[in-house]
Amino acid sequence: MESERKLEFIGGNGISLLPFIVFIVITIGLSFINAADLNMMIASGVIGLIAGMLFCKNKDHYWDVVLEGLGDKMAMTAVLIWLVVGIYGTILRQGQLVEGLVWLSVKLHLSGSAFCVAAFLFSAAFALATGAAFGTVAAMTPILYPVGVIMGCDPAVLGGAIISGAIFGDNIAPVSDTTIVSTTGQLYTKKQGSAEIGGAVKDRSKYVIPTFAISVVLCFLFGGASGNTALDASVADSLVAAHQNPAGLLMMIPTVIVIGMAVMGNNLFVTLPVGIIVATAVGLGAGLFGLEDLFRIQDGVAEGALPAGVAGMLNVCILLMVVVSMGNLLIKSGYMGELVEKLSGNIKTTKGAELLIFLFSTAFSVLISAINTIPNICASPLVNALGQKAKLHPYRRANFLAVACDSFNACMPFGGSVLLLLGCVKTLAADAAYITVPSPSAFLTTCFYPCVLWVVMFIAVLTGWGRIYEGPDGKPVKEMPED
Repeated sequence: MESERKLEFIGGNGISLLPFIVFIVITIGLSFINAADLNMMIASGVIGLIAGMLFCKNKDHYWDVVLEGLGDKMAMTAVLIWLVVGIYGTILRQGQLVEGLVWLSVKLHLSGSAFCVAAFLFSAAFALATGAAFGTVAAMTPILYPVGVIMGCDPAVLGGAIISGAIFGDNIAPVSDTTIVSTTGQLYTKKQGSAEIGGAVKDRSKYVIPTFAISVVLCFLFGGASGNTALDASVADSLVAAHQNPAGLLMMIPTVIVIGMAVMGNNLFVTLPVGIIVATAVGLGAGLFGLEDLFRIQDGVAEGALPAGVAGMLNVCILLMVVVSMGNLLIKSGYMGELVEKLSGNIKTTKGAELLIFLFSTAFSVLISAINTIPNICASPLVNALGQKAKLHPYRRANFLAVACDSFNACMPFGGSVLLLLGCVKTLAADAAYITVPSPSAFLTTCFYPCVLWVVMFIAVLTGWGRIYEGPDGKPVKEMPED
């Protein structure tokens, strides 16, 4: 078949990188001018594909390979899961989970450093429930940031705590896009399929739990404001009272069920629908929302949590498909194999292979900081190829990828998480004089969780902590197999 022929380019196989280069250059440019936009990122990917076509010897074959990549099973699996996750997350938000968490913190009389820790924990809980880092920052910042400022938190550390909590959930939640992409792209060599999400999350917990504890301590040590941030008591009370609803904590029920089922090894296509059903039943039963909040027709337009959840994921899904199609060009041209051989040619040890994988993924994290999923997608094919050659288990590969691509991009001044939080804070500051807008560079030292986790994982690379290989039938083993 024509699609099985090697894809040839004028100037050599390395030209198959051109679509990626065009995409990355435009994306980095958008990040530096604080204009990261998903639609433009999709457009830059399409422009890159067109540029690559100009150098391909057989243009019909080129587009066949692109279309084959667009329909890749890994990509389609992630797309379908994301659409379901989008619906699940909007139902939880509609159920006022955020307001429930705020109510709990007020009842516990948290203030200053203690509230900063609470902001980290509540943000982490919401992200763990929804698996959406950006969604968590967008949902939690308008609530937790002003309340935290009122209660005496350091603004920069408070913002870093919100982002850190979001990254924690995105990093370990079975329903997060980062977890999904990092696992579905790491394929077994001794059986069919990719790394199971539940297994990868369970394996990652040995690094996440100590990092989480360290982050809590850092938030407590540095979370208190150094100056006088007290407000008039009546103003503070009215602001806090406006965003409380203890019934919102009921939405933790579907959260616990989904996480528990996923960690126990259930397919995400089973656990997520169960979560949606339970969340809907709890929300309707508790009066947190009505059927019209889930779906309604307003002036001929479909509105509500269901269409909003899908709409929020569409652009990311399209971008994923475009980027995966670029990766297919690298594979079909033979350049991916050549690149793996070149990079791994001088690597004689497993530690060397892991170090290359981790630093390569980290570089993508810094260069493409607009959306944490995108460097994950871009680095995944090479990580998979290098990891397979080193006989590393897909869990190990997926964890390197997820951690590295969820690290420095979370705290870069031009990163998507920082820009989103600052956008929310600036909106709040326009209506409230007491709101302080931190400098973008302040988050380089206040986003504790992602930075500490990177260090922890780097130590794991150097020491071999938790290293596992792919054994018979894909089982994780501690010793490198002979075959």
